[in-house]
Amino acid sequence: MRDIGRRIQRYELSRYAAPHARFRRGLRWIWVALGAWLLWAGLFSDHSFYQLWRLQRENARATRDLEALKEHIRTLEADARDPRARRDAAERQLREKNGMARPNEIIYRIEGAPDTSKTD
Repeated sequence: MRDIGRRIQRYELSRYAAPHARFRRGLRWIWVALGAWLLWAGLFSDHSFYQLWRLQRENARATRDLEALKEHIRTLEADARDPRARRDAAERQLREKNGMARPNEIIYRIEGAPDTSKTD
């Protein structure tokens, strides 16, 4: 009997709760809505925070690769303008691909070795 009395008393008190309780219940729904929006904006949206972060990383990597390629192109252009570098490249091409030798130089050809004189 005592237990039933307590239940009735709690029920009666909850019916006459303070008016700020409604505000708190509404505030809970605001937190739920805010959490759902953060989840959507963070992960599932087409422009989510995660995708933006990935795109920024990819952009930084592409920028680094672009700078490296520009430096490589500058080096190749400098070599193309330098007559000494062009002569060295031509000599290396003749020696490695065509089997030519310098004066008084001996070339040994090994049977069964892959033929390096053919170009792809």
